[in-house]
Amino acid sequence: MPKRDFQLPEEGEVVLATVTEITPFGAYVTLDEYRNIHGFLHVSEISSGWVKHIDKYVKENQKVILKVIRVDKVRREVDLSLRQLTEEERRNKLLLIKKEEKSRSVLKKVALDLQIPEQLLQSYIEKILEEYASLYSMIDVLLLKGPSILTKISLPEDFSQRVYEVAKEKLSPPPVVVNEIIQITSNAPNGLDIIKQVLGSAITLKDENNISISIKYIGAPNYRLSLSAPNYKIAEHFLKQVNDLLQKEAKKNRCELQIKRV
Repeated sequence: MPKRDFQLPEEGEVVLATVTEITPFGAYVTLDEYRNIHGFLHVSEISSGWVKHIDKYVKENQKVILKVIRVDKVRREVDLSLRQLTEEERRNKLLLIKKEEKSRSVLKKVALDLQIPEQLLQSYIEKILEEYASLYSMIDVLLLKGPSILTKISLPEDFSQRVYEVAKEKLSPPPVVVNEIIQITSNAPNGLDIIKQVLGSAITLKDENNISISIKYIGAPNYRLSLSAPNYKIAEHFLKQVNDLLQKEAKKNRCELQIKRV
């Protein structure tokens, strides 16, 4: 996980910590995502029940996910809780940790491929974290916009291109597909040509988010539209543009049009 210099976590934030010392009153930890920041997990914040032996819950050198409950910005002290952490918060944090580890493994593979020394790779990572909150957030943008996002922050072109290629191979989520049935009719003498023209307008729509559209005839007056996109948010946004255009073109060409989601 990225180290954040000179920063403190916010109250309510879920953090990854390493236990450094167990005492009768609680456990001292270091915060893995913050440089030189320590925290304390009081015995009363370990469990909702009575805790007789702390080491039954946490052990020295153990990685634990905790919730920040108090921050003293003057003394730079952080109080933490295991008891107030919900299962959903713990699962979400684990997911983010795994995403960050996978993103870091991509950069390490690229460094190995291009024979980039560890120290130089670390300087590249620091540049990335000056621009992005995490490595996985950079990867998310990279997969959408391409290697130019890295060359824009003065990273070498060969490194940027290779990171994009490896990330696309290893981390690209499977595309989502949404389908619609389009019912369209025209009473014009050249109605078939008009219908082809109306449906063809959807295919010509341009987008930079790796979207693909296909329209197939499945029996008069029905056509199946399939749209593939990186995620549902992008798919729904672009599908609205497609449907708006189809409605506009159908009206202009005096076609009857109905669209049904399947």
